[in-house]
Amino acid sequence: MTENDDVDRVMYARNQQYKYSKEPVTGGQPITVEQAKALRLTVFGACDTPPRGEWLRTGFVFRDPEKELSYGLRARRNGTRGMQTAIQGYILKHLLFTSTNNSCMKPSKQQQLDALCKSITEILWKIGDNEKVIVCLPQEKSYVAHSLNYFQDNVTEKLHLFELTNIQDLEIFLKRYLHLFQDDPGPGSLLLLYSAVLTRGLSKIVSDLMDEKVYLISSAEEGSICIVTLMLTGRATPNLHNGIVNIGDEQHYAIPHYGILARSEVGLLVHYEESSTPVQVTQIPGSRLKTPSYPIWITCAKGHYGILFNTNRELLRNHLAERRFPLTHYSCSGSENHATVDTRSHQGEQTRIMKATDDINNTTSLLLLVECLIHTKWEGASVQWTGVTNAVN
Repeated sequence: MTENDDVDRVMYARNQQYKYSKEPVTGGQPITVEQAKALRLTVFGACDTPPRGEWLRTGFVFRDPEKELSYGLRARRNGTRGMQTAIQGYILKHLLFTSTNNSCMKPSKQQQLDALCKSITEILWKIGDNEKVIVCLPQEKSYVAHSLNYFQDNVTEKLHLFELTNIQDLEIFLKRYLHLFQDDPGPGSLLLLYSAVLTRGLSKIVSDLMDEKVYLISSAEEGSICIVTLMLTGRATPNLHNGIVNIGDEQHYAIPHYGILARSEVGLLVHYEESSTPVQVTQIPGSRLKTPSYPIWITCAKGHYGILFNTNRELLRNHLAERRFPLTHYSCSGSENHATVDTRSHQGEQTRIMKATDDINNTTSLLLLVECLIHTKWEGASVQWTGVTNAVN
């Protein structure tokens, strides 16, 4: 199979504008049997068995506009949550730092849609190396028959592929079909993942994963870290360190492990469960993830995803701003916890002797895990929890 062949190139006049509506999908190049099978193999690891069902029924859904937490996506706790949280990071970036209304934390419906569209546009354009994006959208006709070698999922075999080579064209195109990413139940999460994979290229995804036997969607309850790094950095790498590290021993040649090659706009903090197996150096986020361009971090604690953010762009630009500052932790399940972090005190870790349980729904346990995440960035800082906001919808 030749990657990214047989796609329909899309071009628009620069001054052409589209309002958000539910237009039927037209045009594009139908997916081939070879493309459909290769896509399912790379993403799910098999094409002769049903894919994980949550990817077929989870869209990107906001909470009610102009209310508390209306900036937030409402994501179920399933394998799509890691990717949903990564998208949430970019949505916050646009609402907090690039919106015409500064710090828009109770966005209108229009502002929600604009932020989602710009986030998807920016993520795909980055994955495509600022050159070319392949968007996958379903139509009615199936192009791959159900057989012993291919189990139909009602999405993959109906895809049409669209090639876009200009970021303005891409945003206009996504505005036209944004409803397909929002339908719930609907395959919005899978459409974005498929588009990201074909934009990156199937062979490059396999190379990113560093193991031909590994596929993109893992057994992790809330999704693979590789999907998160694909959304944040444009590469589906399991390695979180800065740059390239050569790893080998006396019996094996040193193999280059590619980590994060540039400073990320949205960061990533990870806290691992205590284990007898030591954490590898490649699994620890480096400064390019810990100190992103914007004060927004995707968090992963014991495999559970959330997001930390601060509304002051200067937080990571001025060390004086990091002496004492607020942080907000948001979970796509619908809770917002507020903390004050004081890096002048170095007693934070010593005063916290309680151990978090495995019950992520327990508020005390969740906050302790978040503190562990905060300490991976600001070691020894004092963390005081000051309030909580719960979604009403």
